[in-house]
Amino acid sequence: MRYFPIFIDLRGRTVVVVGGGEEALRKVRLLSRTEARIVVIAGSLHDELAVNQRVEWVARHFEPDLLTGAVLVISASTELNEIVSEAARSRSIPVNAVDRPDLSTFIVPSIVDRAPLVVAIGTEGTSPMLGQGLRARIDAMLPQALGKLAAAAGTLRGHVAEAIPPGNRRRSFWSRFFFGDVRDAFVAGETKNYSALLEGLLHSQPPSTKGRVSFVSAGTGDPELLTLKAQRKLLEADVITYDRFVAADILEVARRDAVLIPLDQFGVSAILIREAKAGRHVVRLRSGEVSVEELAAVAGEGIPVETVPGVSTVPTGEVITFPVREDIRDAVLKAAS
Repeated sequence: MRYFPIFIDLRGRTVVVVGGGEEALRKVRLLSRTEARIVVIAGSLHDELAVNQRVEWVARHFEPDLLTGAVLVISASTELNEIVSEAARSRSIPVNAVDRPDLSTFIVPSIVDRAPLVVAIGTEGTSPMLGQGLRARIDAMLPQALGKLAAAAGTLRGHVAEAIPPGNRRRSFWSRFFFGDVRDAFVAGETKNYSALLEGLLHSQPPSTKGRVSFVSAGTGDPELLTLKAQRKLLEADVITYDRFVAADILEVARRDAVLIPLDQFGVSAILIREAKAGRHVVRLRSGEVSVEELAAVAGEGIPVETVPGVSTVPTGEVITFPVREDIRDAVLKAAS
């Protein structure tokens, strides 16, 4: 990863756009969704820019001192890209030169805006059309009301922190809020139903703290071949224990705040039992098949267990033969004789 994804707070801060044509217009449209102070430096302005009340127009030829106070600079002028880039770099101001990644210190991703929920897709400047295509697909997946749901969650955070202790119960609350019946009622505009469901969720009895162990096979080691159930278990786990043969790419799928415990061949069952008895959801991630011995040891302690097999593939070099017309004909003749 060459570019580190980051969201910058632009509220009340100055962003300078150099250029007043179509490219500048596209960037200003995007910036207008933020609370930034937008300064456009250009000899003339596109008609839409001229009537945009958010734009502060500096009708002058570009001079490096005009960047004073800016936190971001966007150069949308082919003739000035190199000059603007050099001026911004010399002042340690992040700069983006449109269609010139070699002159840029940051790039602008494709964005799905459901503020305060924002999804950014970047391809490090290599495949803009891929980013745009993914943006269109994600945009179609996310209801327009999802941003309002995220904003509602923001107002609830303090109350939830007081009412529900951290850990499994709080995660369960937010999971149902964002992905269950509470979310469905909110998105459908069912105000009374949403309020009733939310109230019930806030005051529901805490779930059992009894732990469990999910034995998950990583299959071939290719993260794209993980089953949907295996992915879900990795995202739900409090603790993930794994052997040294599990590929790092598989672990990237896991929940970011899960505790990761690398294992050798000794004392595995004891660790699984210890963590599960502490009330945690433990995933035993293996590069091969589930160990019957480990499964029996955990189940013998009365701990709920579940197995998630991996996707099996035909080993390289193994040939699967199918009957051909001649084989079928010969078999029929033999049966008839």
